[in-house]
Amino acid sequence: MGVRDQDYDAIVLGAGGAGLMAAAIAGQAGARVLVIDHAEKPGKKILISGGGRCNFTNTGTDPENFLSENPHFAKSALSRYTQWDFLALVERHGIAWHEKTLGQLFCDGSARQIVAMLLEECRRGGVEIRLSTGIGEIGHADGRFRVAGAAARQLV
Repeated sequence: MGVRDQDYDAIVLGAGGAGLMAAAIAGQAGARVLVIDHAEKPGKKILISGGGRCNFTNTGTDPENFLSENPHFAKSALSRYTQWDFLALVERHGIAWHEKTLGQLFCDGSARQIVAMLLEECRRGGVEIRLSTGIGEIGHADGRFRVAGAAARQLV
């Protein structure tokens, strides 16, 4: 079944950390979500970050550490989901971690654990993931977006 063959409440372009997290949250809130990525595997950049151990958050992630034309954006975003919320998710999944310089938090084991955690969260939200899929066209009409993609390999 092609991407055009179904309706979704949200289509996330990219199966990296931000895309998978956004998809998981939306799916768990009841949205029908599709993630599309051109890569053959999800979370490719996560897997190489931190020397393969993934610097997954930082204890100093505070609004004053961000630059924005709208200084209230970071306050609003970070008040809704903090680094402590993500750390609690990591701990619920039983991922051991340690703190390095300047509050950087890393997996004790492998970055693959973070990718597996995000995929499990997507699975819990009923998120569909299509990999090895290019985006052919994005259109907007009648208050709806339409995304046309190439043939896909389905993961979840």
